[in-house]
Amino acid sequence: MADEKLPIKFFAPREVDELRVEGSGSSDTPNWVLEGDELAQRASKLNLAFGQFSKAVIERAERKSAVPFVFVAKMCDDATAKSRRGDISALFQAGEKSSVIGLADSDELIVKIDSVAQMNEISSRLQDYNRNSYALSCLETFWEFQPAVETEKDESTYKIKLIDFQDYETNISMQRLFERALVSRKIAYKKSSYTSQFPIYKIVMEPQAILDGLYGDEAYEILFSIEPMPKYIVSLDSMQEETTIDVIKPTDGYRYETLGILDNGIAAIPHLAPWMVEKRWTVYPESAINPTHGTFVAGVALYGDTCEEKEWVGHSGIKLFDATVFPNGKEGLEEDELIANIREAIRANHKRVKVWNLSISVTRPVSDSKFSDFAIALDDLQTEYNVLICKSAGNCSNFMSGHPKGRIHEGADSVRSLVVGSVAQAKDPDDFAEVDNPSPFSRVGPGPEYIIKPEVSHYGGNAGVDKMGNLVKTGVKSFSKDGNLSSSVGTSFSTPRIASLATGLYQELDEAFDPLLLKGLIIHSATYSENLQIPTAERTNQLGFGVPKSVPQILYNAPYEATLILRDTLSKGEKVDIMDFPMPKVLIRDGYYTGQIIATLVYDPILDPSQGIEYCQSNIDIKFGSYDIKKERDTSKHNILNPVGRDGAKNLFLEGLYSKRLMRDSQSEFALRERLLIQYADKYYPVKKYAVDLAELSDANKLNYATADKQWYLYLCGLFREYTEQRAKLERTTPSQDFCFIITIRDPERKVNVYDEVTQGLDAYNFWHSNIKISSDVSVPIKRTE
Repeated sequence: MADEKLPIKFFAPREVDELRVEGSGSSDTPNWVLEGDELAQRASKLNLAFGQFSKAVIERAERKSAVPFVFVAKMCDDATAKSRRGDISALFQAGEKSSVIGLADSDELIVKIDSVAQMNEISSRLQDYNRNSYALSCLETFWEFQPAVETEKDESTYKIKLIDFQDYETNISMQRLFERALVSRKIAYKKSSYTSQFPIYKIVMEPQAILDGLYGDEAYEILFSIEPMPKYIVSLDSMQEETTIDVIKPTDGYRYETLGILDNGIAAIPHLAPWMVEKRWTVYPESAINPTHGTFVAGVALYGDTCEEKEWVGHSGIKLFDATVFPNGKEGLEEDELIANIREAIRANHKRVKVWNLSISVTRPVSDSKFSDFAIALDDLQTEYNVLICKSAGNCSNFMSGHPKGRIHEGADSVRSLVVGSVAQAKDPDDFAEVDNPSPFSRVGPGPEYIIKPEVSHYGGNAGVDKMGNLVKTGVKSFSKDGNLSSSVGTSFSTPRIASLATGLYQELDEAFDPLLLKGLIIHSATYSENLQIPTAERTNQLGFGVPKSVPQILYNAPYEATLILRDTLSKGEKVDIMDFPMPKVLIRDGYYTGQIIATLVYDPILDPSQGIEYCQSNIDIKFGSYDIKKERDTSKHNILNPVGRDGAKNLFLEGLYSKRLMRDSQSEFALRERLLIQYADKYYPVKKYAVDLAELSDANKLNYATADKQWYLYLCGLFREYTEQRAKLERTTPSQDFCFIITIRDPERKVNVYDEVTQGLDAYNFWHSNIKISSDVSVPIKRTE
């Protein structure tokens, strides 16, 4: 039975499962709201701080300046929650428009004042402290906004960002004003668009000289930040291998999808030339191209399984597209030029190339307090052109000096990209990592706001230090630019395995390209090795959700398991609450439900660069579990919108329900490789995954929530930050987010037919469902030439 191949399934919620979100809350005043003398003192302090802006605002009005005055409103430590942000925004609101335009830090709002009248209105609200007690209780003080300036020794090239005033016409006018000021002062600049609304100015000048040159001019008042322009490098240290690999050629009449390699070029060596589509895309002359790194990356993507004699990815070949975005040169490439090259390559080729590999390293680790400009640019590209970018996590040499690993590199904090770490595929005597453990050089997460990055890992080599203190490496195999078999190490070479896997999945599916589906399938299949020797709490930081399975293993179930995919969109005010989830009764043993449940949620959050650390503006809450009975609800009552509810419901994705003793003692394959109980709480994580074994429920919770008479439910609800909700009101739109939810239910004993019973349950409860469409059920043999 276990060898039978059964396709995974799509299913959709019924009309009865699509409900409206109901309001909640109490009419009582919260205990955090100040009263009496405390409130009066807070209002006096805020009035005093705000009064310092009066002169500057009046002066701007008198000279008829178009530049709004900008200040920072410092929130109290416990006032950053969405529930309190609305009161603060209302305090500064001008007519229907919000004046809160961004975040300087997690507790620092950036606020604009457009007129003297607005300033007076805010001042009046501050004085009317009883009416505005909620907002005043959330604020500590105000100060005038100043641009953030970061300098770096021996660096002369800097990038400048302007304040985003959250108004298209104002932003365009401010950009023109700034550019005129630079021209009038004979300051040379280059303007680049990282996103459609996110211009960057590159200037070769020391920051202080820039500030001194603009001080006293209106252009100074629209500066947001000045920081060094990052540079990107590619490097390849390899050694020639003695063995040889046969050339593989495409099979006539077979559908091959194309993987784009954003790198320093691919050499047309015999192994790769038959698979390359058309000519190289590049803005550089041939004399400036040295295709070392890109050739090795392409070789891993196409020949990775063959070189290692393993079926790690498991496809029958893919086409390759050479996008040479990086020229030869040891000095590196500045960020704005790299982004411009990537944008143009994808713009020109996105209709035929949907998956892209980006294995280029930056020298700066990510920040805790903001998402990088490079990541924001990559996110924008994927949104605009409906592509998927697989990005390397970055390499770190700290292990050579005995220091801890560094954080992932900038760009690896891209929310929409699939970011990849590295694990060791082999171990020589001087290597530091055991097989299937994180490579010593693989940078670690999390990303900003604690999002899980990397999401997955694959085999990228091992390394260590010998007795003489010299670096030693046990590399993965691919090709040099001369066509010789070589070996090297790095997340640069684990990443193309994932990019190749994504392309192989797309190739096997007879479905429209869907980056969320591909990401979801890859992450859902990922597991940890039984050989993993790092603490459970550290797994996601080091490896994301683990190493994915191969294409065939991802797309098919065995009879003892069933995988369902829910691909949908959630708008504000909507939720999915499936109260007839088809939990298979064949898993009931000795009066209790058993089984392993793996669930993955991947969604496209609303993104807004102006909101700093709150770049991810939306979230999806997920619950899965059991309940006692359905109940009718009185919709005539306030806040009751849905006529049917449930009693005794319990979300079984909560760690506290499971026996610590059972989990600690278990040495099962599931416990070592898959169990995952992360408490995401209200964090805005764009990827969430759970893996639970009902056999590990504590005795009391098994009795309460897993008895044979229980019914089962699945709940998904969208959440949106206050800024996005307010903006949607002004624009008269409804915020929404696409998501892909995948759930696998499995019999750990591999005895009962879960697949058929879940299918029958979908039919019995009138769910629409359909097998995922596969292009071909028969693997095409690969042609080899001797």
